[in-house]
Amino acid sequence: MAGYEAGFRDLTAEVRDRDLPVEGTVPAWLDGSLYRNGPARWTVGDAEADHWFDGLAHLTTFRFDDGAVRYTNRFPRTEAYRAAVEDGSFAGQFSSTDGYLSRVKSLLDGDATDNANVHVARIGGELVALTETPNWLRIDPETLESKGTLDYADELTAHHVTAHLRRDPESGAHWGYFTKFGRRNVYVLFRIPEGTTRRERVGSVRVEKPAYMHSFALTPEHAVLVEPPLVTRPAKFLLPGAGGFIDNYDWEPDRGTRFLIFRRDSGELVRETTVPAFFTFHTANAFERERDGTTELVVDLVAYDDDSAVTDLSMGALRGGNSGFPSGELRRYRLPLDGEEATHEQLADEVEMPRFSPEVHTREYEHAFAQSTEMDGGNALVRVDVSEEGSERGIARRWEEPGVYSGEPIFVPHPDGGAEADGVVLSLCLDAEAERSLLVVLDGDLTELARAPLPHAVPFGFHGEYFPDG
Repeated sequence: MAGYEAGFRDLTAEVRDRDLPVEGTVPAWLDGSLYRNGPARWTVGDAEADHWFDGLAHLTTFRFDDGAVRYTNRFPRTEAYRAAVEDGSFAGQFSSTDGYLSRVKSLLDGDATDNANVHVARIGGELVALTETPNWLRIDPETLESKGTLDYADELTAHHVTAHLRRDPESGAHWGYFTKFGRRNVYVLFRIPEGTTRRERVGSVRVEKPAYMHSFALTPEHAVLVEPPLVTRPAKFLLPGAGGFIDNYDWEPDRGTRFLIFRRDSGELVRETTVPAFFTFHTANAFERERDGTTELVVDLVAYDDDSAVTDLSMGALRGGNSGFPSGELRRYRLPLDGEEATHEQLADEVEMPRFSPEVHTREYEHAFAQSTEMDGGNALVRVDVSEEGSERGIARRWEEPGVYSGEPIFVPHPDGGAEADGVVLSLCLDAEAERSLLVVLDGDLTELARAPLPHAVPFGFHGEYFPDG
């Protein structure tokens, strides 16, 4: 049986509006579209991307209509796509080593890669593909073709940007942060009001050595940046032979990991606190509560002991089946605003890609859904029960099948549901033995309701969102 390395084979086939065979029953109330994003091609002729994150952006959509599922996939014809396919170059990417001048231009002159292969969102009324540069792509929701880069209705300059925007459940505004490199390096917290493409600067803080940060947390009144000690001096980007973007970052564990807490209304940095070093890609949910007369922020995230979670993902190792996936643990950090020491506890081990119901975003919640990183002959989807009022916390439900490798679990709440787990979990999985992918539909207890096999294997991707019709 083929192993997980099958998820790193190049895909070139594209289909449009293909009816998928459905085994089981897709709930009739599921009437929107699931969009997913991720790299899916790393080799063109003799040229090969160095790192998993450098593959060409590949978008998929699954449209649900009265139990039926239609499938479209597409490589947006971006400048990065043309450079790879026509010129055989993966230059200017996350870990590429092709030419330091291209990296200087892309990072500091604003001509960054448009290989938007990380996430999706709806911004200014359009579907947008997101990456960690400011070059986000407007995407046709039917064909998945690029409609060009997103034009911002502002004059802000950004270099490294989170692709994990947080949508405020009250106002509909998207929140994010970016790093601006220069003589003064700055983290900038921003929001994009609903219906606009205007990034509004909310708060900022100067830093000597900017860190590589991937996501952040949002509560009703605060935003929390999680700064691991994977840091750089931007002048290193200018040095010949300095390697790719991430190669210019150094792991300095003695710095610890710092939480930077901003007030959302004023942008004021109200607290920073440092804990023993860990690296993180993804936060789950976050919320705030009163405890013993003070406000305490609670941030759930997946933590790793060091930066190998990002540095060990070379294509050579992954395709050879020798690297494995890094093993993180879902942790709950408690951050009192009165100056008391931050504390944490472990909620689950060997998980990634944490998701939760959008209806409980920024509120105390009961369940997180995640992808298991135990990759021996397949891996599971798990539900982690996180409520502090429950008698038991930890992994409470699992779905798994031999030889099947699960993807990010996206929870869609039932429009008339009562309990938090009323809804479905959607996950694009890979059947390594059959060498094809399948969309799996589970209920909130991770009981399988339906599956829809695809006509080909989609390589392991990153993130996606479900948008109901209308």
